[in-house]
Amino acid sequence: MPDAIVIRNVSKAYPIDQGLKQLFRRTQRRPALEDVSLTMRAGECYGVLGLNGAGKTTLLKIISTLLVPDSGTVHVLGYDIAKQSAQVRRRIGICSSDERAYYMRLSAWDNMKFFGKLQGLSNAVLRKRIAELGEWLGLSDRLHSTVRSYSTGMKQRLALMRAMLADPPVLLLDEPTKALDPIAAVQFRQSVRDRLVVAERKTVILATNQLDEAWSMCDRMAILHEHRVSAVGTPLEIEAKAPAGTREQPLFGYFRSVAGGL
Repeated sequence: MPDAIVIRNVSKAYPIDQGLKQLFRRTQRRPALEDVSLTMRAGECYGVLGLNGAGKTTLLKIISTLLVPDSGTVHVLGYDIAKQSAQVRRRIGICSSDERAYYMRLSAWDNMKFFGKLQGLSNAVLRKRIAELGEWLGLSDRLHSTVRSYSTGMKQRLALMRAMLADPPVLLLDEPTKALDPIAAVQFRQSVRDRLVVAERKTVILATNQLDEAWSMCDRMAILHEHRVSAVGTPLEIEAKAPAGTREQPLFGYFRSVAGGL
């Protein structure tokens, strides 16, 4: 398969808040990513695993052009995120667990129409896409209800609908099941895996700290530990590298052992 996303030697650091005494001194910076290089193939689900603060969200924001790296390069479908950001944005969709990304007093239909217009979609295309996605995601009978009346699971499916409105070839998922109950989380993962990855061959990048989620969805994955890449491979390859005596631990303890032991 051809490469969809190529990340080379990317580093990013954020300024640390300082008091008045340090105002005129050199600004201190906290690293978020350090010399990260990854290659994500077209048509695969690629997992980015890491504990909170490992740099997962920063990496997705850089891929989506929301952040510019301090150093290194990123190409999405051949386009440079720094020099050709408009072309990149037209080819990606972003889905997160942030419920504040909607107009709660408007209907789901009106929200989708608004976001679709921002992406340059015509009324005819929008009507077709909203209807198709609503049927797939099980929201058809609630599209004209206000978003504030939606459950958490429905809002997450709506987030996926918004990300898919323009039918982008690349989809970025930032901890999409964080606020879902176990049954809703499994249903969400199956929907993404079965339709978007297997049937439509889209490139899906999943940022998560849940091993079971990555194992059930991803073809390959990278583990970020202390802002660097600790391991890359298929789920079975990653599992084979686990330190001795850790494979029977609960997932979180096992993940900590993998991240810190490679």
